[in-house]
Amino acid sequence: MRNLLNDMRFSSAIECFALACEASRKHSALAAKSLAEHGNHGANVSGCVRDHFPKDVKSDLRTLATECSRWNALAWERKPKHVHNATMRKVAAQVAARDGTGFYGPQPMCFERV
Repeated sequence: MRNLLNDMRFSSAIECFALACEASRKHSALAAKSLAEHGNHGANVSGCVRDHFPKDVKSDLRTLATECSRWNALAWERKPKHVHNATMRKVAAQVAARDGTGFYGPQPMCFERV
């Protein structure tokens, strides 16, 4: 598998995927901290993790989840012409493997064949 992170055609998308991963890592860290402080019970809430978290924590979690989605969407908008979606998924996965990711960000995947 060639390293797509060195391909200049994807530099703008790579920056956006990296910011999506960063927001996702921050979200996951805050979620883990909040679960430890406030308990892992109650209703699941998408983006906010748990309904019983304090309002400010839920707001911060929601903001980070939205930021991750926004950066990810922007990366896809910056897909070069004539590039397959599968290639963009590989770019996202390589960024995630390089930078690390949280729950919402691009996910690393195994590349056995290309």
